[in-house]
Amino acid sequence: MCKNVDNSLKIEKNVFDTKLVALEMMTSDIKKNLDEEISLELNKISLENIKAKLIKLSSYHTRHTKSEYINEAADWLKSEFERIGYENTFFHAFTERIDDSEFKLKNIICNKNGNNRKCIIICAHYDSRMKCKPDHTTRAPGANDNASGVSAILEIARVLYDKKLECDLQFVLFSGEEQNFLGSEQYAKLIREKNISLYRLINLDMIGYPQLNPGKIIIETDNNPNYEEHNRVLCNDKESIECGKTMIINTYKYTNLIPEERSIYDSDYEAFEKRGYVVIGAYDGSAEPERNPHYHSITDTPDKIDWNYLTSVTKIVLATILSINKE
Repeated sequence: MCKNVDNSLKIEKNVFDTKLVALEMMTSDIKKNLDEEISLELNKISLENIKAKLIKLSSYHTRHTKSEYINEAADWLKSEFERIGYENTFFHAFTERIDDSEFKLKNIICNKNGNNRKCIIICAHYDSRMKCKPDHTTRAPGANDNASGVSAILEIARVLYDKKLECDLQFVLFSGEEQNFLGSEQYAKLIREKNISLYRLINLDMIGYPQLNPGKIIIETDNNPNYEEHNRVLCNDKESIECGKTMIINTYKYTNLIPEERSIYDSDYEAFEKRGYVVIGAYDGSAEPERNPHYHSITDTPDKIDWNYLTSVTKIVLATILSINKE
């Protein structure tokens, strides 16, 4: 019996080793076909810049949508796009009723014009919260959730400022994500009303804490089997999956991370997916309260961030934007 078990283990190990060799060969082949233009832009990404922006955003006492600090954070974020040089940066203001009170909220929109009117949106939410959703007074640094996504977008915006592109770009930061996607719902309505030609949307939500998913980045595509809640429109699924493949290939090409494809789930892209737009996302896999003690906690602080990982994910997203732009 022990001998049979030993043989089974040897067979399993051989299968694993064979798969590992195949993966290494595939990755090696992909890395031989690097795009020199994209590589040049990726080399401009600065870990120190990402770190500085994340630490600053996390320094607000809280960024809860109901707090006195949320619009202070919005003002700073808008000023950061303007400091880079973007003149077409503005607030998308809206009013929402939360817990029987009205709140004036702001999304931040930064536009970069291309040669055509096809638009790529790169988005993240900038609000934060504690485990108790209504608690808007306790310290909630939200370093990974979601200063990580915001800091990546600020750095991508900096790198692309002087880059001539075919597609229009919008860098969009949402308020109210933690209150059932208030900001993205309002902005998705506006995109439809203004008939903006939204070609692709890339959502970044928690991309700096890979301890629950070491060495991997989750690429989220519109293939969720829950059609009533997370996949309202089916005709956009194929293009989302294809766009996800572009991000997967860029992960192998330009980083040492392993991509894992999963479904979109409970983030700002859903407001756009249900209106028929093509969406994908990047995510580190850390939104698991039973396993991650820092999720929606006072301990979600910058010292928990894996800076090299966050920098790699930023490169993946930038490479994907540039790849889509070349289509």
